[in-house]
Formats: sequence, structure tokens, C-alpha cells
Amino acid sequence: MLNIGILDAFPPDKIKIDWDTTPVDAYIRFLEQTSPPFSYTGYAITQGEFPATLDACDAYLITGSPRGVYDPDPWIAQLMEFIRASFQAGKRLVGICFGHQILAHALGGCAAKSEKGWGLGLKTFNINVPKIWMNAVPDSCALYFVHQDQVTQLPPEAELLGGNDFCPNLFFSIDNQVFGIQGHPEFTPGLMRAIIDTRKRIVGAEPYVQALDSLDSGTPDNRLFAQWIANFLTS
Repeated sequence: MLNIGILDAFPPDKIKIDWDTTPVDAYIRFLEQTSPPFSYTGYAITQGEFPATLDACDAYLITGSPRGVYDPDPWIAQLMEFIRASFQAGKRLVGICFGHQILAHALGGCAAKSEKGWGLGLKTFNINVPKIWMNAVPDSCALYFVHQDQVTQLPPEAELLGGNDFCPNLFFSIDNQVFGIQGHPEFTPGLMRAIIDTRKRIVGAEPYVQALDSLDSGTPDNRLFAQWIANFLTS
């Protein structure tokens, strides 16, 4: 059994959707689709709750967040230090959306608000480089996306695994230790629809309708990414 530390980056006052219990539980349900040999420990890092030591867990997953890597919240700076220390200690790290961005930012790359605007809804992207922990490698995948920030520069040691025109640095790894993905494989269709509804006034009428329509255009490859993450963490 590997104990996976889930670093919950959702501030409680910003949770305006129904996660069906908590964000940590949503990530556990996502990973459990493939019945991996994992146990889980959640940490409310936005409230200053971090692992007492780097060895408190075998690996760490950093969740999404409405915050940006550039925001002045003290926990963001603390998280970047934790990422660097964990990387130096050889811990495996997985980042989703904000987690993907802050992994890149902390390890020598850069993430920032994109001039392209919002990526919202079901989006497809190419897989450019297959890895040994990918049990099946389609030419392209689809996931749900909710982001205005992007990784604008990868860390020096990173390998770009996939992307699309809107978000070129969408999916990366560093050796067999770091795995970052901009999409949200943990989002269910119902959760994604609820999130799009919260963005209506922010993104405007046309992008809102386009995002809703995208939900009927295909199915996200959530289970595939759950398997890839499990393979990555156990390989």
C-alpha cells in the first residue's frame, strides 16, 4: 500500500459547488476507479495544514484551486517550498490544474494568467510522447478544463508530453518523479456543469454557451488518466 498525500488547495470560503462531501473525497473517488494499492491522507494546505515531514506520505497529489501561483497567500509560498524539498528528496509528485501550474513554477518554469482567456468545458489535446506508465496511448485525449492561467514555460528538466493550440504546455513529466496535467480528470459531468454555471457572468454569454455545448460533444478520458496516475505512482 502506498499512502498518497492529497494537498487540498481549495480555500473553504471559495467552494461554491457541491463536491459530494469534500474536494479530497472527489480526488479519492477519481483515483479509486482503477482500484490502486493506495491509502490516502488529506491536508487542508490553504489553512496551513501540511505534512509534518516529507516522509509522512509516499507521494503527493496537489489539487486544483481558484488561486494562482502568483497570489500572495502564505500557503502558496509554503507549498512551493514543500514541492522543492519533496523533489529533492525524491518524492513522486502529481499536479492537476493549479497543481500542474505550481509544480512547473516551483521547479524552475513559469505559470501566469493567459492572454488567451478562459479554457472552459470539454477540450481535446494531443499526446506527443508516450511513456512506459501509459498502458494505452491514443493519438488524442479529452478532459474537462477550467482555467485562465497556464504554464508558459516548463522547468528545465521537464518533458512535454502533450498539448493543443490553446494550451501548448498542457501535460508534462520530469523523469519518473513529476506528472502535471492542466485538465481536470477528477471532474464528473455533473460537477463540470455546476462549475460552468458559476462562470457565466465571468466569461460572458458566448463562451458560457460554448462550454455547455461541449459537454455533449464527447466523454472525458477520466478513467484513462486515473490509470496513468496509478501506473506512474507505482511504476
